[in-house]
Amino acid sequence: MKTFSTIFFISMLAVLSACGGGGSSSAPATNSPAQGLWNGTTNTNRTISALVLGDGTYYVLYTVANNAAVIDGFSQGSGSATASPGTFTSSNLVDFNFAGLGVNSATLSGSYTAKQSFNGTISYTGGTSTTFNSTYDTQYDTVPSLATLAGTFTGTAMVISIGNVPNTVITISSSGAISSSSNGCTVTGSASPSSGGNAYNISMSFAATGCAAAVSGQTLTGTVFYSSGARTMYVFAPNAARTGGVFFVGTKP
Repeated sequence: MKTFSTIFFISMLAVLSACGGGGSSSAPATNSPAQGLWNGTTNTNRTISALVLGDGTYYVLYTVANNAAVIDGFSQGSGSATASPGTFTSSNLVDFNFAGLGVNSATLSGSYTAKQSFNGTISYTGGTSTTFNSTYDTQYDTVPSLATLAGTFTGTAMVISIGNVPNTVITISSSGAISSSSNGCTVTGSASPSSGGNAYNISMSFAATGCAAAVSGQTLTGTVFYSSGARTMYVFAPNAARTGGVFFVGTKP
């Protein structure tokens, strides 16, 4: 099974299931009334953390069954929400599994109460489905700031369908410039605050040589979540076709 270093994932769960996390006032709400950071469990005894952005883009990180210390993959898609009643639907969910199940498509349908609860069902193309229940985490209310995000992060990257890349180092400047030259792979890019809550937009360009074939010469775009309290960054960056990409979790001193 391809898994991340347990110490990093335990750190992530502590961050995504804790309230607070640094920052000052609340960020302005935009677009989707279902936006937020949601933590919960599935009917298959997996722990999940879901980040729904103001434009309806979402990421759902999940663990292996009955073991909250080991990550199993994440899902990504975009959806639409109605305010009354509170419903959320998505027809383009893609699941990136890190334990050998590959990349699979699904749909998501759910109900939510703004800043309280989000419950739903993920239905896979093959006919299986998973239900989940989650509650709101106020870390999403922290205003994102490049000055807060800036630093050098050391952690583990997962190149989807390839495997772990330990000891990955990513540096982000106070202007949002991204640089990395870990493990012989050079990466440049930029980060900028999201307009809807505690998240950042990210773009990363991988060198044509020295990087894994799955990302070599590509520019990936995605989302960053940062906990200032734990000084930990989480990067979700699928490729344009959503057939692969990169996930990273790391901390700064």
